[in-house]
Amino acid sequence: MLLENAVSKLNNINWALVGTVISDEDTKLGYEFLRRMAQFYKAEQLKPMPPAFTNVAKLLGDQEEELDISAYCSSEAVAYLNQNSYVKRIFEYYLQLAKYAENTPSISQYLDIYEPLIILFERGALLPSNHSL
Repeated sequence: MLLENAVSKLNNINWALVGTVISDEDTKLGYEFLRRMAQFYKAEQLKPMPPAFTNVAKLLGDQEEELDISAYCSSEAVAYLNQNSYVKRIFEYYLQLAKYAENTPSISQYLDIYEPLIILFERGALLPSNHSL
């Protein structure tokens, strides 16, 4: 159910709209994502890495191979994400965490890390340019 919900969230983004809307909220959402990622590292007492290299599921013990987003998402999502490997990787990590959390419910709280990014893309925005992932 968690994976199904995560896939649905990504597939419901209007990928043709992404990058066409600019708002002051974009930066706040970007910072919130980074803040939540930092909280994860602190809670788990791990050395921080850039979000594009932070596979939360793996850090929490998932032994499965990394997910291929094209097996789960619409062709529109895949086409867009193939143009930005960093964002693609982050959303693949999000889906992998959702899949892992189905069998390890105690870690489902960490899915919230990704909510600000999902909201950002749902609004049609991009990651603020001053964020290096």
